[in-house]
Amino acid sequence: MSDDVVEAWASILVDVAPVYATEAVEEHFRNKPDVYLNVGHVVAGAKRAALRDQEKLVSEARNLEEADWGSDPQPICEEHNLRIASCLDCCMRIFENADNMNPENRHSWAVANVYKPKEVW
Repeated sequence: MSDDVVEAWASILVDVAPVYATEAVEEHFRNKPDVYLNVGHVVAGAKRAALRDQEKLVSEARNLEEADWGSDPQPICEEHNLRIASCLDCCMRIFENADNMNPENRHSWAVANVYKPKEVW
């Protein structure tokens, strides 16, 4: 490998996190051991690895956020007599009518328009 090739790779990979570059190289040799590794393989593989990590973080954050949605016991919808998390129709109704509200106002709207009175739960 010449110094020119090393410098070229280094300039192309300057913004690639080493952990993602390493993962990309490992993935390449695991999936295509007979194909010569070039810098494009590393860049593309690193982008896939970074995207995978970002999607995982978003998913974990969403799961944490959704964990706060629950209540015990769950409200029951007036129309279908189902726990609200199980009633797609009523969840859509809340979404369509109260989507632009902050969580407190959205809940108040749902209490007034969707849920059975709390003493019935």
